Amino acid sequence: MTGKPPIIIGISGITNSGKTSLTNKLRAHLPGCRTICQDSYFLEPPDPRLTPIPELDHYNFDELNALDMDAMIADVQTWKDAQTSDLLGPTPSDLYNNVLILDGFRMYALRTRHYTPPDKPGYFEKIVWPESINHQREIQDQDDIEYLDGTANQEELCQRVLCDIQRLCRLSS
Repeated sequence: MTGKPPIIIGISGITNSGKTSLTNKLRAHLPGCRTICQDSYFLEPPDPRLTPIPELDHYNFDELNALDMDAMIADVQTWKDAQTSDLLGPTPSDLYNNVLILDGFRMYALRTRHYTPPDKPGYFEKIVWPESINHQREIQDQDDIEYLDGTANQEELCQRVLCDIQRLCRLSS
């Protein structure tokens, strides 16, 4: 057993806001931490759980219905279960093996998106931005979320979050 309680950090924001870049920077500073990227759980068209947008000849990939959340939750639970098993033992290279960073969309950030293939014209205005605003309203009163300015210097953001994670790890030891 690691002796350290699991610490789960969520990095969220609108699509293409720098979540994965921040997650990768944090992972480089936190030996042994694990990451789960929500993008890995998108459903493939024409899955019936996807919401079609006929006028755009596209699907809404900016709502939770577009994701296999059961699979993601199962993967998080598997990680948590492994943290409490007798099979794990701390090693110097796994200083942060009790830290899991979840990288996923759903709040707010930049209005620029660049994908290959590119979004359908009108997708951002009709889907991405309204979904982000709706999600922000749902979580705005939670006091366990720290909001960061995604337009700020990435290295400064990384250091700020890194300090918070390190503080949590010290508190949990």
